[in-house]
Order: sequence, then C-alpha cells, then structure tokens
Amino acid sequence: MSALLNFIRSNKLNGILLFAIYFIVNLLFLTKYGIRQSFVPLTILIIFFSGGNLLLFSLGKWSWLEKVWTRKSVYLLIVFITIAYIAMCHVMKDPYKMNIDRWATLEFSVQHWAKGEYIYDTPNFMGNLSSYLPGQLLLSSVFYFLGNVGYLQVVAFLLFSYVVFLEFKSNFHRFLAIGMLGISLAYIYEVVCKSDFISSFIAVAAFIVFWNRMFKDDYFKRSFLLGICIGILCLTRSVVIIPLIIFLLNSFLKTSWNNKIKFGLSFLLTVVILLASVLLPAKSIEHVLQYNPLNLQGQSNKFVMLFFMILSVILSFYVKKIETVFYFSAYILFFVMLSFVSEQYVTLGFSYQNNFFSTTYLAACLPFCIIGYCYTKQRME
Repeated sequence: MSALLNFIRSNKLNGILLFAIYFIVNLLFLTKYGIRQSFVPLTILIIFFSGGNLLLFSLGKWSWLEKVWTRKSVYLLIVFITIAYIAMCHVMKDPYKMNIDRWATLEFSVQHWAKGEYIYDTPNFMGNLSSYLPGQLLLSSVFYFLGNVGYLQVVAFLLFSYVVFLEFKSNFHRFLAIGMLGISLAYIYEVVCKSDFISSFIAVAAFIVFWNRMFKDDYFKRSFLLGICIGILCLTRSVVIIPLIIFLLNSFLKTSWNNKIKFGLSFLLTVVILLASVLLPAKSIEHVLQYNPLNLQGQSNKFVMLFFMILSVILSFYVKKIETVFYFSAYILFFVMLSFVSEQYVTLGFSYQNNFFSTTYLAACLPFCIIGYCYTKQRME
C-alpha cells in the first residue's frame, strides 16, 4: 500500500498515466468508428489523433501561450462547445434508420416509468432490454419532457464546467479540463447518440467536488440531505458506488451516531421510494428476479466487482485530500470496466466490428481522469 501511495504522490508519473488512460479511451472510440468509414485511412486518423493529443499534453509547457488562458477564453470555450453540442443533439433524428437504440431506449424507459409501467421486460426495436436504474430515469425525465434526452449531456458538460471553475483557480487548468472533456471522442459520441452513460459519472464527480467545498470540515454536517443525494446517485449506475465509497466511507465511520442514523434513514428512504417506482408495477416477484436492472446492467462478474469494492473500502482509509479520491476513482473505474471488456472479448471473440461496442464502458473513468490529471498539473506548478 505504501508503494501505491508513493506512486500517487509522484505527480509527474501519475499525470502521465492519467493522460494515457484518457488517450486510450478516446483512441478506442476512434478505432471503433474509424474502421467503419472509407474516406480517410485509419492509420492517418490515428497519426493525427496522436499528434493532437501530444499537443494537448504539452500545452502547459509553452510559456508564450500564457496570455491565452484568460477567464474570457474559458467562457468562450464553454459557449462554443455548448452550441456545438446542442447542434449535435439534432444530427441523428431516426434511431431506426441508424440502428442505434441509445436514446430510443432511454425515451421509452422514461415514458413507461412515468406511466407506472414495468420497464425491464419490454424489448426495444433492436430487441434489447432496458437496464436503467430509477435515479438515472429521474435525472433524464427533465430532458424527456423538454423533448430531447440528448440535452442531458449538454447540461452534464455545463455542470462539469461549473465545478471545474469552483475547484481550479488557474484559468489554464480550467481551460484544460473543459477542453479535454469537450473534444473527447467518447463524450462526443454520447452527445451525438443522445446517450446518458458518462453523465452519471459526471454527476458523481461534480457532487464530490461540490460537497467537499461546501462541507470540507465535516461531510456529514447535512447528513439527511447527503443521504438523499447519495441515494439518487447510487441509483444512476451501479458502479458509481466505488468513488462514493472512496469519498465518504472513512468520514462516515468517524461521524456521530446521530449523523449516521440521519444519513442511513434518508438514504434508505430515497432508495426504497425510487426502487418501488420501478419494481412495484412488475407482475410478480419471480418476474422481478428474472428482469431487473442489476442483472441487465452488471458491468462485471460478481467476484471481480467484490474485489474492487473491497479495494475501494481499503483505499478510502488512505484518502487525505480530495485529489486522492479522483486518482483512486479514475484507476479503479478504468480497471473495473477493463475487466468487463476483457471478459466480453474472451466470451464473444475479438472481432472489432461485431464486439467492439463494450469499450464504451471504459469512458466511465473520464470525468475522474480529467479532473485528476488537472490536479497533477496544478501540484507540479
């Protein structure tokens, strides 16, 4: 464990590896879709992509660019990316013609949920079943009623930008973090396809930054409100529990019994209400056991998840600064999803065209990876 902590304290090596993860995740998306087109050879795309990422990695080393990193330039970057994202939300209008079921599944899941119908046994037009947890349905419902679930990712980007402004005082670090997410191929894919996957992890990363800034001395100062927030977040994606454990477990064990009880009651009440909203319409308990979101959404087998959960619990006792939460979360989320992808490849084969879809899950670590990388840049200055 001491070796791991020494590595985390080594900002230069830590920063290189975090950026490497960012690069790998986006490179996989480039490979995934670059291989499906014939306009530009994949080799050329990879060369240009690698060169662009090398420039991005080297940005802070060019002193003559310091005048560019102003508050105004950061605002302009946010406005430009937001407008581009809104436009991207309207690029794809027919999921049936494009053979993509991301937003179609989200739309009909929210629609069924709002009508009080059971959503986990109804296949979409591609024959896939919905695996949305009620927390994600709750967050997505606002944008469903606005008429475009793709706006969820636009708002998630703005939320990410807001917490970056809160956390980093240097306009360079703000520009870097917002730019890295804004040009990320993995996130652009989410926006174009009106998906919702990365938004869950942005919400958790944003919550960790915000809660740390508001209640740095005592995370359980507003324990009842904290329980509600954690209850909703835990029911977006099952894997988000990992960064939340790293962030809160040690503080939970140290807080008073009064705070523990308030937190536990509000957390359980929130979870019960949300789960009841999706499970009560089921025909029977047997039906729930056969068709439920945890079975359909699982990103790895139980033993792998148990290992990473135990590792998260252990690491939570070594967290002294908020930066460490993001370092640990980025690495663990990446390896959790990598284990899932590897398992799928072993099971289904290594055909890029047919079985490369599962690499989408690797993007779960991106919000933590980007913020963690900017922390290392900040500490090296």
